[in-house]
Amino acid sequence: MFGETIKKIRKSKNMTLKEAAGETLSVSQLSRFENGLSIITIDLFYDILTNLNTSTDEFNYIMALDNKTNLNQYFDRIEEYTNSRQYDQLKALIDEIKAKNPAPYSWEQFLIYFIQSLIALDRTYKKEISPAVLDYLMQVEVWGEMELRIYALFGFALDVKTTHFLMRTALKRSKQYLKVPSTAKLLYIILSNNFSTFLAFDRIDYAKETLELFDKEYAQNTPHIAPHIDFIFNKGLLAFKENRPEDGNHYCQNAIKMCQDFQQIEYEKMYSKRYENWRLGYDDPEFKEVTIGAGFFD
Repeated sequence: MFGETIKKIRKSKNMTLKEAAGETLSVSQLSRFENGLSIITIDLFYDILTNLNTSTDEFNYIMALDNKTNLNQYFDRIEEYTNSRQYDQLKALIDEIKAKNPAPYSWEQFLIYFIQSLIALDRTYKKEISPAVLDYLMQVEVWGEMELRIYALFGFALDVKTTHFLMRTALKRSKQYLKVPSTAKLLYIILSNNFSTFLAFDRIDYAKETLELFDKEYAQNTPHIAPHIDFIFNKGLLAFKENRPEDGNHYCQNAIKMCQDFQQIEYEKMYSKRYENWRLGYDDPEFKEVTIGAGFFD
């Protein structure tokens, strides 16, 4: 990943391998590093940045931008294959990511675990998760954005009590992002994903607690309309789960009307489809739904 970003910066500045390497290392060494065939020491890495007239902030920004783009593309494919039950495509995607030899705690490796967990849930509605995921979350003392996103993604696959136990910790640590526009919505993804998990696995008490947390502690902190619509809709789902269909219809219809009023066309389509499924299936003991948000509210 580091080598790929160095290569991108070098080419964007029309510099040759020899110019970028300078007196720091050989052309062949730099070429191998750029192509992921070797690593270099941190001192040599900083020397290369100097040769490229690139600050560490600039490097980190470019690398994060590339990583986000790649992840979004993966998640788009995962969503498409999961919604259409294309298990062969999901397995092929796992093989595609494995071919890149991802590092043990890289996003690519966690994506493999995520896809495997989705396949297990979608086929048998049983929880399945690699022990490496929970081990990682437990051993990292200071959670950053990556750890919070991993928790948001894998809450559905953990034991429900574990998901609930980690929720308070995750929310506390995610509060620091409320003032950062690009990541503030992470908190609401965690809450929404957890609500869906708790409801699907019949922990109504946990689901109610999640709604109350949003209403009492977080609703006033977001100017974005999408989280508010989402939690109004979730109140409707809770009502259906508690066999209160009139309230369920009321909340879900209000959420859909808000989508129309604020011209949230894609959300309107999504909520309308989910509402129809719940309206028709809420009293069926076999009916279950888990939704997992991987990105941001728009």
